[in-house]
Amino acid sequence: MRKTVLLISILSTLSIQSAIAHSHSTGFYADKENNQVVTFQPQTMKLKEVLNTIGDSPYPIDKAGLEQVYVTTRNTQSLDILASKSLEIGGVIPLTHFPRSVTYNKNKKLAAVSGTQKAVTSIIDTTTNEVIATVGNERALTPSDFGGSLATGHPFWLTDSQFLILDRARRTLELYEVKTAQGEYSITHTYTLPTPTSVHHILAAPNSKGAQKNVFYAVLEGAPKQGIAPGIMAFELSDKKIYQQQIKLMPTTTVDVQEMGAHHASFHPDGVHIYLGSNEGKTYVINKVSMEIVSVIDTGTGNGHTTMIPGRMLAVSTNHSDTFMTVIDLNSHTKLANIEVSPPASSNSRKTQSHTSSFDPKNDRYFYTAASDDGRIIEIDLETLSISREIEMPGSYPIQGTYIW
Repeated sequence: MRKTVLLISILSTLSIQSAIAHSHSTGFYADKENNQVVTFQPQTMKLKEVLNTIGDSPYPIDKAGLEQVYVTTRNTQSLDILASKSLEIGGVIPLTHFPRSVTYNKNKKLAAVSGTQKAVTSIIDTTTNEVIATVGNERALTPSDFGGSLATGHPFWLTDSQFLILDRARRTLELYEVKTAQGEYSITHTYTLPTPTSVHHILAAPNSKGAQKNVFYAVLEGAPKQGIAPGIMAFELSDKKIYQQQIKLMPTTTVDVQEMGAHHASFHPDGVHIYLGSNEGKTYVINKVSMEIVSVIDTGTGNGHTTMIPGRMLAVSTNHSDTFMTVIDLNSHTKLANIEVSPPASSNSRKTQSHTSSFDPKNDRYFYTAASDDGRIIEIDLETLSISREIEMPGSYPIQGTYIW
């Protein structure tokens, strides 16, 4: 009897601990059209807070430490600081440029925020929320490749002390090094690597060892007006320089290059295969060693992101211009099903699906995302492959954010 009571007590404690852990889980979405941040609890699918931003036109929301996120307000030369637990906006970080997006360096507690109109990046000390320095090219140029008019791609930390500015207009990767001496920071430009087209973001292969730790993969957006397909470029970091290794452009024999264009890519859990979505509605599976395409998957138009769910060996493709998301079998690199999530977009300038999706690492049955144009946050059951619950927010546009589990 005492053992039974003890077991019930242990189970109750675990249940309470799980509930407490889940209570801190928060999904964040920026609603740029209403200058708001929408927060909700994924496990209950209940809204938490809807916050008015200080800056104008919030878009990305990125983690900037254990206790805060930065809200990138692209029409204001600043970032909003949002406490991730209390869900209060505690002020702004002034910048000398309009911000594009933020990447966090957890070991050094530094954040890099790149520019929208100039190929510049500001480095922020996240312990004080102060800008250390702003570096890059102050002369504004407008990119002409696929992917829009923003001057930079996502900033990327190659190491704890080295980061890249992805200069989209000049088609270069600019390598910088951050040094610290007696509490003072200095930032030095060390190398420029030309790229075949503008680069949207950089990937590092998971679980790389030895020399492979210094090999990275750039997503080439493509240049439809010039007949250049999107692709992947492998490059190596060595002695404060970056060297091009291999380039793989996607085939155009059966696809009109004018319809192509890459946004994001993701590594398969095996660390060998890269999933690259393209605007015409295909996902190309590339072996990083041979740089050959091993599978082409029909997904949806505006294919922009592939979210990997390793525990189920599934992936979900975000199709920004389509009405459905695509579920992929990672064992066979093949399409499993399409899941209808929204009506067609109300205009060509709006996306049907958000840039941000996630799943609970403790219960990967459920997948969370947003039907942006439709103003809904949705939960997808990965066993039934259907929408299980949703939060309706008429008039909102939840477009990009982050999840804290």
